[in-house]
Amino acid sequence: MRIVIFEDERDNAERLIRLLQQCNPEITVPQVIGSVSEGTAWFRRNGDEGADLVFMDIQLSDGNCFEIFETTNSRIPLIFTTAYDKYALQAFKLYSLDYLLKPVDIRDLQRALDKFSRFRPEPQEQLSRIAEALLRRDETRFTGKMNNQLVYVKARNIAYLDIEDGIVWAITHSGQRTPLDYSLEQVEKMLDRVLFFRINRRVIVHIDAIRKITTYYNNRLILQLAPAGASGNGHIVSRERVNNFKNWLQGRISGE
Repeated sequence: MRIVIFEDERDNAERLIRLLQQCNPEITVPQVIGSVSEGTAWFRRNGDEGADLVFMDIQLSDGNCFEIFETTNSRIPLIFTTAYDKYALQAFKLYSLDYLLKPVDIRDLQRALDKFSRFRPEPQEQLSRIAEALLRRDETRFTGKMNNQLVYVKARNIAYLDIEDGIVWAITHSGQRTPLDYSLEQVEKMLDRVLFFRINRRVIVHIDAIRKITTYYNNRLILQLAPAGASGNGHIVSRERVNNFKNWLQGRISGE
């Protein structure tokens, strides 16, 4: 299997090559590319024939790797590696097979390679469905009633959701409050788990709403959210959810 690596840090590239060859000794890495300009030229020169699979760091020496795909069309499956999780949705809009956070763990790497082997006969069709599902979740709308009027809020505008007096309220990043005609369980199933996390029985938070995280007694955490709501003194991450919450912050999504 031929794998081309996009990585501007030599030590990171060498470590990834070692891990890949531990996973599969038959893997070869014919080239390591460190910049957007070099990567753009490589794709134009090789098209879809230059590699079976590409591992791509998002931040390269001269810019963001997504710039490459503004002028280049490629159907080579991609696995992104990065120290940040904020690019996950953008990555899945491309032919992304997986998204690994640095430092890359060999178990996560092996799972990604196994996924490539399973998807290899029809990777693009599978990945297109993944991208479409993520984009649909970003556009999800929730409806409710306020003063005898039908109101709605888009998922992407929600900072967090809270239950007050038995009603689920969506609080947007701009501070707008909308009552919803859904249970918190129903809303949770419709939200993108990359961006939203249920911290306790009453509250679901968007990652961009978190302003401060403080340790709390009994192995719990307390979050300060923006905009502040009725619980301006903080929202508690329940003890049984703390480990999953920490994994979520690191981009490691696990089921509850």
